[in-house]
Amino acid sequence: MEELARAADALYYAMRRARSVAGREDSGLSPAQLALIAPLAGEGELPVGRLAAAADVSVPTATRMLQQLESKGSVTRRRSPEDERRVLVGLTDDGARRLDAVRTRLHKRQLSLLAGFPPAERARLAGQLHRLAEAITALDA
Repeated sequence: MEELARAADALYYAMRRARSVAGREDSGLSPAQLALIAPLAGEGELPVGRLAAAADVSVPTATRMLQQLESKGSVTRRRSPEDERRVLVGLTDDGARRLDAVRTRLHKRQLSLLAGFPPAERARLAGQLHRLAEAITALDA
């Protein structure tokens, strides 16, 4: 059991490093910034609080990060017409392009890595990773 926990930790940190490298190379965005704007893809506008929760950061931290992203031209921010206290955030074309570039690069890297595994092993691994993700999600529910 202990070896499995160490392997899961190693996988987590390796994936974080890979996302960080891909993000900086393709978009100039940090992993935290990517986590903050990822929910905007295909969603239109979302409130700052929802983005903060998805990125696991506080609302003030998210606000500061979004101000930086807005100055880069990656997001837009505006007051909600229904509730002036709420700020809605949208992804600009530039932000969508940056996010897509990171996702494309990560996907290519994953395909390259997984090509070294036999098909049956890839299928088993996919099933086990989905099961692990579901178990982790259930812990947080």
